[in-house]
Amino acid sequence: GSTLCATTVGGSRKGYMLQDLGGGRGAFLLHTWNRAAMDLRANGFQPAAEAVGDHRLRLKHLNERLPRMVSEAKIIGTLSQGASPSSFDGDDAQMAKRLSRTRLAAAISAGKGSALAFVSEWPDHVSIDACVVNPSYLIASEAAEAVLLENIAQQALACGMKSIRIPRPGYQVEGDLFYERCGFFASEEGSEAAEDRVLYYRPS
Repeated sequence: GSTLCATTVGGSRKGYMLQDLGGGRGAFLLHTWNRAAMDLRANGFQPAAEAVGDHRLRLKHLNERLPRMVSEAKIIGTLSQGASPSSFDGDDAQMAKRLSRTRLAAAISAGKGSALAFVSEWPDHVSIDACVVNPSYLIASEAAEAVLLENIAQQALACGMKSIRIPRPGYQVEGDLFYERCGFFASEEGSEAAEDRVLYYRPS
């Protein structure tokens, strides 16, 4: 389980409820978003919808990520009830080891968009392994995601963590500019392949 003080921090910021969701609640929320994303994709092009142009690509990426995240949230729920990572088989055992260190951090609002992140906590760093938003409010949820990422980083710094990173950052309409505004930057080398990219938090 996690021992960092980051897990005890809640509250609100800029109109968002910032809270940790357990595996059960997280899985339910992600399942709801997954259904919404599938419905939006099935409805195709609608001029009044948000999922046009670059946001349509964002929706495609959410469609690809959400099903796996629902499964992982369920595993977090199972682990929180006392299951051991070693009780899982093969690749799942490796994943369960990571998920045993993972909490689900969320920025939730009514009608303003919401975001949820998988945050794993290690002896020498905090890793934001995935972050997704409410597909029904794609544009509004970008602000929720920004608040959430900054809050996770600030919590980790307050706990004495020096290294906060985002491995394989998710697709953003604005690309790296979105992450840079949240304080996350690519390493100086910048030569890694897309699937190996890591962004690091640099406080302003």
